[in-house]
Amino acid sequence: MKVIAQDYVPVRPFDTNVVTLGIGQRTDVIVKANLAPNSTVFMRSDITRRCSTASQPLALAAIYYEKANRSETPKSNPQVFDDSKCGNDDLSLSKPLFPFPALANAATTLNLDITFGPNATGHNLWYMNNVSFRANFNSPILLLSAAGNNSYPNSPQWNVYNFGSNNSVRLIIKNRFIANHPMHLHGHNFFVLAEGIGEWDGVITNYPSTTRRDVHIVQGARDANNPGYLVLQYDTDNPGWRVVCEFDGASGSDSEEGGAADGGADV
Repeated sequence: MKVIAQDYVPVRPFDTNVVTLGIGQRTDVIVKANLAPNSTVFMRSDITRRCSTASQPLALAAIYYEKANRSETPKSNPQVFDDSKCGNDDLSLSKPLFPFPALANAATTLNLDITFGPNATGHNLWYMNNVSFRANFNSPILLLSAAGNNSYPNSPQWNVYNFGSNNSVRLIIKNRFIANHPMHLHGHNFFVLAEGIGEWDGVITNYPSTTRRDVHIVQGARDANNPGYLVLQYDTDNPGWRVVCEFDGASGSDSEEGGAADGGADV
């Protein structure tokens, strides 16, 4: 199949047998139906057992060509793919069809550490920089900012960072937990500058044709000294929103790890 867009961002078309998706990610593909007119095949969506605890990881859809016997079960075999990193496909494959380069040096940089552990009551929570996000739904942050109240960074549980008038923000996210996380930034497409395990070496992948999308998976840590990392960057040209992990737990809900707000200046 041919990939033509990721998260609604057109990319230079490339061919692949497998597309890897995390929660919230979207990929547009073109599939050539070039088998014999009596063919039957399965379309497969597999949740890899290495990277998930799903009790039913296999989804199948039967595709019948025009002259196929619809009483027959397809006999096609699954593709073999590498799921060892529990992350997205190689960044080098994806280049925007309409590139515009990320700033080589962002106006400001924030390091975010993702951890998981018990709070004072013994309940396990997700944390960003040792803070677990707690929203006040009676006081939306954007509404407060519009009213001139920008005091919310003084409330640690809201996990808000005010970047003032900086026109670009770089996030260096380190995942110190063993599970991967699909990271999503509301309100923006971001540049995916780099990903991997350990420490980022400062090299930007595919520069200046850097991948753009709004969800990308940060890999899980290999051990205490080798976290997964993901380097994102975005221009503050839209009202700021939350940075969240679309982590699907037993309840099926997001893990709200970080807050965002203000006139495009906060995360």
